[in-house]
This record gives sequence, C-alpha cells and structure tokens, in this order.
Amino acid sequence: MPFLARLRWLEVVCVGISLLLFSEALLGRVFATPENPEGGAFLRFLWLPIYGFGAVAILARWRDFAAIVIRSPALVALSCLAVASMFWSVDPGTSLRRGIAILFTTVFGFYVASTLTWKQMLRVLGIVWIILAVGNFIAGAAFPGFGRMHEIHVGAWNGLWFEKNALGGYLARASFLFAFLLMVDKGNRRWWGFGLFLSVLLVLLSTSKTSLLGMMLGFGIIFCYLWMQRGRIVTISTLWLIVGLTGAGYLVLTVAPEAVVALIGRDLSLTGRTDIWEVLLQLISERPLLGYGYGAFWGEQNGPAYQVWLATEWLVPTAHNGILEVVLALGWIGGGLMIIDFLMNLYRSASTVSSRPTSLFAFGTMALFALFSVSESVFLLQNNLTWVTYVAVAAKLSLDARNRVRARAEQKERTRTARRPAMV
Repeated sequence: MPFLARLRWLEVVCVGISLLLFSEALLGRVFATPENPEGGAFLRFLWLPIYGFGAVAILARWRDFAAIVIRSPALVALSCLAVASMFWSVDPGTSLRRGIAILFTTVFGFYVASTLTWKQMLRVLGIVWIILAVGNFIAGAAFPGFGRMHEIHVGAWNGLWFEKNALGGYLARASFLFAFLLMVDKGNRRWWGFGLFLSVLLVLLSTSKTSLLGMMLGFGIIFCYLWMQRGRIVTISTLWLIVGLTGAGYLVLTVAPEAVVALIGRDLSLTGRTDIWEVLLQLISERPLLGYGYGAFWGEQNGPAYQVWLATEWLVPTAHNGILEVVLALGWIGGGLMIIDFLMNLYRSASTVSSRPTSLFAFGTMALFALFSVSESVFLLQNNLTWVTYVAVAAKLSLDARNRVRARAEQKERTRTARRPAMV
C-alpha cells in the first residue's frame, strides 16, 4: 500500500476511534457519575488530543472549512457565543471550560465533513454504531447488573450508558442510519442488516417510548421516500395524504390530547417534564437575552438550578428539552441561532431530497433531532456524538450548497462561451 494511501487509512481509523469516544459509552460509567457526567481530570484531558487532531488536520482542508464557516453562520456564532458566555455566566470558569469544549466539538464535526465523502462518513458512522450496538448488547445480556436498570424502570436495558433513554435514543437514531445504508449501500447489506436488527432489538429492550416513536419516524421517512419514487402522481398523492394526516393529527391533539399521549404510555405532563418547563420559563424570563452561561445553570447546589429542584422536589439534571437547554445557557439569542441553523439545514435537505439520496439521510437526521428535542436535551452538547453527527451533517449540506453554486456558475460560463460567435 502506498504511503499516502496508508496515511489516509490511518486518518479514517482515527476519525472512527474519535467518534467512538464521543459516544461516551462506558467511559462515563467508569470515570463519571450521573450528577457529574463531565467526569474528572482524566476525561477532560482525554479530549485534548482529539481536539488537537481535528484542529491540525482541518488546516490541510482550509478551503472546505472556510466554505462551511461561511455557509453555517448561525452554527459558528452559536459555538462562539458559548465561549463568550463566560463574561456573563453565573459560573465563569465552567462556562469557559465547557465553551471551549463545545467549540472544538463543533470544529471536529466540521473536520469530519471536510475530510470524508458522504459515503465514507456514513460507512464510518455505521461501523461505529455496529461496535456500540454489539457492546451494549453484551453489557445487557452478559452483565445484567451493569447493563440493566434496577432502582427505577427495573429491567429496562441501559447498556453502556447511565439511563435507558440514552440507550434508546442513540439506537433509534442508529436504526435510521442502518435502514438508510441498507437502502443505498448494497455491497455491505449484510452488515447493515445486522446493525439494524441489533439496534431495533436494543430500542425495544430499553422500553423507551420516545425512542420507539423516533425509530418508527425514521422508518416512516424512508418508506415514504421509496414509495414516492414510483412516479409523480404517487408523489403528489402521498404529499396530500401526509398533509391530511398531519391536519387530522393536529385536530385529534386539540380535541382529545389525553387519548393520544396515552397511546405511547405518557400523560399530558410528559412524565413531569411540563412541571420542569414551567419553572424554567420563569427563570429564563429573569435573564432572557443571554442566559446563565454555557454549562453553568445546573452546576452549583446554591445556583439557579436549586429553584428548579425546590419546585419539582427532585434533582432535575437537565431541561429535558433541546431548545430550552440552549436558552438557559445562551438566552433567546442562542436559542434563536439554534432554530435558524436547524431550519436552514431542514430546508437544504428537504429541497434537494429528490436529487440527492444523501439529503434524505440529512432530512431524517433533522426530523429525529426535532422529535427528541421535545423531551431531551440534544442540542449543543460538548464531547457528544449526537452533536458531532448534527454538525457533520449540517457541514455536509453546506458543502453541497457550495458545490451547487459552483456547478451553476460553470454551466452559465459554458453556455456563455457556446453562444459567442466563432473567430473567423
């Protein structure tokens, strides 16, 4: 194997290992606690080589990096705002440390997008999730004292993470990835089929209702895409059917919301989450523009989180809502930037899904983020595979947008050249 090819192979392997570490599987269980998921000095220093690797490697692809930055202004501003929040944070030291972490986590997502093609990125993610799925199954099957819950949700599998919803959420998103790869990567269907089987099994064993709903949403998106490939009439009919079902669903939610949430084993409080949100909205109103500082709200025992714990009578660890978590940290300015970036990526993927199959994966990723953000904090998480995946997909959509602009410019130039009168 030539030296450059060997070096390239080593780079891809390093990306895969880094993504495995970003999953926080097992590492958090060994070196951290649910109360302090950031862990001690070991976990903090563990990320430094990964940050350095991504930052140095991206210099070799600075043109792609610049294109991503230019076409993802809200995402870049959001990450920089997290670092700047140290100046108004209730805990400046924590906001600085975690702000730098989220900035470099975002940069690593940019690096993944700039160094790997869509096919390479999806395959690497697929391999990572097969490894994680096997590891979680072994943890739950062979070591039930470690891989299953015992105090609450007795018997539910949590695998290599602290909580069943983490296992269910991760594997629900992985199941969509495997289903997509099963559709487009025909040469490796046996592996992706195996990954799909394991991920579905683990979602069921986690007993997480939201994760089950997310998995069904992912499969539904792929089914609709395949169905709409049958022709224009089918496509239009399907779109009208989706609009009709959406309207009917909204009507049912308005008239009889209790019946709908009961179908998924919930109540109107979403297992107490609305009580948390009510208190959080009051606290947000006290610092609406810039929030309490990135990663600082849930820190100190005598900090603002104490009011939430006092009102809800339990140690709430997060906002259990993606946007509210961002607003707590960075105010409505940060929340607005997050919404803008999400909507931009949703539009970029939806508007090109008929011409680029990879846009289907991007659209499904955004849809799953929207679903899980209702009840979980999934946005702007430092050292987290979920956020790296979001950033990498957003960055890929940015590069696709740049390439489309270039293609149109080249086409115009060819047309202009063809229309010029020939020299006699």
